[in-house]
Amino acid sequence: MMTPAEIELLADALAERLAGRVADADGLLDVHAAARLLGCSAPTVERLVRDGKIASIKVGRLRRFRRADLLARNEKGGPDA
Repeated sequence: MMTPAEIELLADALAERLAGRVADADGLLDVHAAARLLGCSAPTVERLVRDGKIASIKVGRLRRFRRADLLARNEKGGPDA
């Protein structure tokens, strides 16, 4: 039988693998790639998500971003627009 800590580690590993497959299939970006695309830092991307200024997708505990959403945001005048 697995301990709760082992189950948590397994769930995190599965979410990471699933997110990688989803990202490959749908062209989704992680927070660091989103930050590079927007020309800002990862903490800024996280703040924009909390403020509701950037849409994101949750895969388990991981957050992914659609490239088209980020590009549309860039056209509006930058990451803080």
